[in-house]
Amino acid sequence: CNDKVIKPIVNMKRILLFLTALGLINTSDLLAQNTEKPSRWEIGVDALSLIDQNELPPYSLFGRFLLNPEGKKQIHLRTRIGFERFNLLDSSFWFGSIGLDYRITSFFASLGIQKEIMAFPKGALYVGGDIGFSRAEDVKEWTDAGTTGREGFENFTETKWRLSGILGYTHQLGRNFAISLESSLQGTNTKQNWDKDYINFVVIGPEPEIVNEQKSIETWNTKVQPFYQLLLTYRF
Repeated sequence: CNDKVIKPIVNMKRILLFLTALGLINTSDLLAQNTEKPSRWEIGVDALSLIDQNELPPYSLFGRFLLNPEGKKQIHLRTRIGFERFNLLDSSFWFGSIGLDYRITSFFASLGIQKEIMAFPKGALYVGGDIGFSRAEDVKEWTDAGTTGREGFENFTETKWRLSGILGYTHQLGRNFAISLESSLQGTNTKQNWDKDYINFVVIGPEPEIVNEQKSIETWNTKVQPFYQLLLTYRF
């Protein structure tokens, strides 16, 4: 019975302490805003790509630089660089060799600009645009036909140019942190290439299947992304 009474009291004290600390942070922020110039640098990560909720590489860094610290409507230069690499080598299987090496790599870089259109005490609504380039490669190599049924390789590459119009809102959290949610209208040019050269022994018939194929596809596409980026950033 005592635990049922004590635990809610302890939880309530923790909540009150958290709210008190949050109130002190906000109060100090209001005082600081009257004496300090706005931070010019901002750096952070995209929470959506970390949980695979958009097309951008998860391991990337986003940055903004304030171009007009004395201006009424802030203008930022913005950039993002990302990279991802995944290797699943034949030697990584604890139960023994399976004769397969599998590698995925991707790279992304973008540059853009944004401008405030409406400012609030703790946030701002802004518009902007980015131009981005990405390249991804997916390589499979089969080295042991006895375990995989194949011998040879398959290589897939994709390059993409992306032009994005952006509508976003940023909200200040504490003195130096901020969260920003962005939507975008995108136009993309995508080039995909396949290069296959392998022998497939798992077939019905007396002879194995020999696959030797090269193919390329280029596409243009436009789409609206309601949740383009969810940025968690640090200002300094």
